[in-house]
Amino acid sequence: MLTCPVCQSPLARQDRQLRCDNNHSYDQAKQGYFNLLLNTAKSSKQPGDNAAMVQARSAFLNGGHYQSISDTINQLAIDHLLQNAQSTSQILDLGCGEGYYTERLHTALSDHQITHDFYGLDISKDAVKSACKRSKDINWLVANANHAPFKKNSMHLIMNVFNRIMPKALAQLCHEEGRVFIASAGAYHLQQLKEAIYTTPKFVEFDAIAVMNDDFKHEHRQTLDFTMSLPEDSTKHLLAMTPHTWRSSPEIQQGLMAQERLDLRVQINLDSFSLKPISERIYGVQDEAQNDNNEQPDI
Repeated sequence: MLTCPVCQSPLARQDRQLRCDNNHSYDQAKQGYFNLLLNTAKSSKQPGDNAAMVQARSAFLNGGHYQSISDTINQLAIDHLLQNAQSTSQILDLGCGEGYYTERLHTALSDHQITHDFYGLDISKDAVKSACKRSKDINWLVANANHAPFKKNSMHLIMNVFNRIMPKALAQLCHEEGRVFIASAGAYHLQQLKEAIYTTPKFVEFDAIAVMNDDFKHEHRQTLDFTMSLPEDSTKHLLAMTPHTWRSSPEIQQGLMAQERLDLRVQINLDSFSLKPISERIYGVQDEAQNDNNEQPDI
């Protein structure tokens, strides 16, 4: 299933090492993950979320504020996989972060006795290290999502939760009968937070359907729209896990965190996509430098 990031040959596991026929080898880290991120695939020395952002996101998600989003994704996945039974379903969380959604889906699938191999991939080493603490049964990888090290069209289910979308990479990964689930921010997601931070807040809905249209058919959309009430600590964690913290003054942040409770609107679109037949796809070169329009609004 895994392929070598250097030569794209299949990788075989031997104890705590992955090795291909060309003798490229990758040792398992003590935390349990494999690092398949080549230096040439890095945009910086330490790409992705830093340790502080990872810690804040873990604390926020562990508070259960987005549990309903996770529960909805889990049910969509269970419904699809039960209707499209495989001897062993191959599942990928692309941009898994610190593993909250990954681990909860893995548990839900296990509870429904759906046999599966689960992979969680992120470019942030700090995020994957944190994810390893959630489960030892998931295959955690540090890698570049735009060049994910997997056999072509091998994934029966791919999750992309609040991450940059790379349709061409997803089309390379998705099984012909598979599904891609994308969670993206609605126009008024975190409305009150944006109104407090920005003089002229922008309320723009990310158009995942348009971004995916060249390669995928849209199957289903489910929108979650609710209000959550955050205590002071959770407000602090929410600010720290998003770029909003860099764009707001200390005075504004202190004012937000001084509130006993902060009521925030949550508006999320959950979209399901299937791979179009080859004859219907629109071909073109797409790399990371061309993906700026596919980056989701701040969440």
